[in-house]
Amino acid sequence: MGGFAASALLHLATFTSFPPARAAAVALVLFAGAFALLAALIVRLREAGAPARGQGAIRMVEWRALLALIPEGPRRAALAVIGYVLMNLVLSLLLLGDEGIGSVRLLSGHLLLFYLIPLMYFRFVEPRLRDGGRPPHP
Repeated sequence: MGGFAASALLHLATFTSFPPARAAAVALVLFAGAFALLAALIVRLREAGAPARGQGAIRMVEWRALLALIPEGPRRAALAVIGYVLMNLVLSLLLLGDEGIGSVRLLSGHLLLFYLIPLMYFRFVEPRLRDGGRPPHP
């Protein structure tokens, strides 16, 4: 949750007078953190026995089955974030200027997605995988 919030704050800071060089440095640190979380997610998917198809070392995770484990409200919120990230991509590419802040805005927008994926997995999917796919207790 912290990484997602930090990415959102960095993204909002790109619309202020925050120095682009500092924003880029923060973005690189967040980028490294996001990839560490995504690597942990892959390891935990295997440990949790996520539904997969295929045999041996090459197996594909059944992502639709995993998405079904996320409650409807958070799934819709995630869809809104994904839509925003795509809109940010298009607008950043169209409006990319010489300032350098446009590239940080582009990266910080993607960081939202890079942190959203592990957030949804660790908050909603993994606990339900470990409970055999049952909904969480209130």
